[in-house]
Amino acid sequence: METSVIAGVAREVRGFLAGLRRELPELFAAPPPAVCFGGRKTSGPGAPGRELLEGRVRHWSAVMGVSPRRVFLKNQRTRWGSCSSRGNLNFNRALAAAPAEVLDYVVIHELAHLLEMNHSRRFWAIVERWCPGQRSHRAWLRGHEDLLRRGSGRPR
Repeated sequence: METSVIAGVAREVRGFLAGLRRELPELFAAPPPAVCFGGRKTSGPGAPGRELLEGRVRHWSAVMGVSPRRVFLKNQRTRWGSCSSRGNLNFNRALAAAPAEVLDYVVIHELAHLLEMNHSRRFWAIVERWCPGQRSHRAWLRGHEDLLRRGSGRPR
């Protein structure tokens, strides 16, 4: 008797979940894949800005529906970020001192390269979709480059 009651409840639960899956498919979407952070000692545990960058990359990857292969935090001399053809992202550790919205812009910019591997109009439309203030954030980076690099111990 108990087995038939349990089987009946299980059928009801399965039917309920099937209905939810039809009505609210976003509840059953697969979670975004984990982002792999790697690299040299500047990317190790305790590296300045690592936790902040990890959080922003995870957030924007899920929002934008993209999955970087690996993410590195480096002491880059001339770039704030880059995206390789293999889907690896590099970020300048000096970004840890930038305002949150500027850091988000750089993260969005590099993640957008996973959708459009160039700086075409389509690429900039993707960036603009997720970061409407991107032009002011780019200008902020240009105007504060020396300050950020000096704070990171890296000369311009």
